[in-house]
Amino acid sequence: MRRFTKDIRFINFSFMAENTQDKVEDKIIDCINSGVTGRLIIFKPENGKLGADLAVERRGNYKEKEMFFQINSFVGHIKEDIFIKDFLQDGFKADKNLYLIFVYFDDVKQKINDDIWLIPSLQFRDIAETAKSPDGGKILKFQASVNARDRYSKFLVSSKGLGKLILNAFENKGKFDFKESNLQNEEEINIDSLRDFLCEARRNTYAANATPIDARLLASTQLEFQKGNFFYRDIFFSGTKKIIGQEIIYQDSKPIWGMNYMGNQIGKLETNFLKESLFKLAERCRLGGICENEKREYKYQDNGQGGVEEFSGQEQIFVQGKNTYKLDYKGGLISEKS
Repeated sequence: MRRFTKDIRFINFSFMAENTQDKVEDKIIDCINSGVTGRLIIFKPENGKLGADLAVERRGNYKEKEMFFQINSFVGHIKEDIFIKDFLQDGFKADKNLYLIFVYFDDVKQKINDDIWLIPSLQFRDIAETAKSPDGGKILKFQASVNARDRYSKFLVSSKGLGKLILNAFENKGKFDFKESNLQNEEEINIDSLRDFLCEARRNTYAANATPIDARLLASTQLEFQKGNFFYRDIFFSGTKKIIGQEIIYQDSKPIWGMNYMGNQIGKLETNFLKESLFKLAERCRLGGICENEKREYKYQDNGQGGVEEFSGQEQIFVQGKNTYKLDYKGGLISEKS
């Protein structure tokens, strides 16, 4: 026998939320279909793959994978409201084929706004602000407005041109070319490329015991790494008690990213363990994430917040449970443009 709750208000609000989500998804489907003359197939992914609400593939015998889209709607008046959406960090699924759509829905006019946000989930994971949830966990926070310039402005696209945008991405080897599709300005920094380069540079310098070059600053140690149009420089000073330094990344000779750090001096064995940890965890440590590494009596921990665009944190080493090392860091983008 089917059971019903006595709280009629709960049923109504739940139904309204589901009904609104269905309406928004229908509007997004209409936008994708518009202007592509049946060249795209839109469907519901099986078992909610990647947490997506819609999947899109190109009609015909093509080898590229589907694109998945998670639809996040905000019901309200666009001129007055800021779109806020929180995601639990531990449960957030980031994938190169998953994109997040954030859209205003006018429940009076029953239409979505002309401008929507289309954000690759991998980039959202990197640039989203982080905060603590009431239960002590961590959340990734989306907070933006179409009327203000912020970290998400470059992802604003026209809802009416969504179908053509996706079709062009499929024709470009199944990936979005943000420069070509106007998702980001031609002069803006590619965050994924910047992050990949930073991780590679760190693995090939301090963490790899690279040989220092002739330092430009008196009594400093200087490490450098270059690949393509990116150039990395790490300069630090070692005193009897403290070490202080700075990392800088240049793109086409222009400084675009940097990080400052300061910590206490440690012995040779702890330094070797630190370098092993930094090499192993290059994609996560000193970037605002939370990570750790253990080896015998040594334990490395990094507690950070933020993403590659703006972040801070502290790393520590424990020997037999005793804290012997702390280093505080803070960094992010220096410029919005390359």
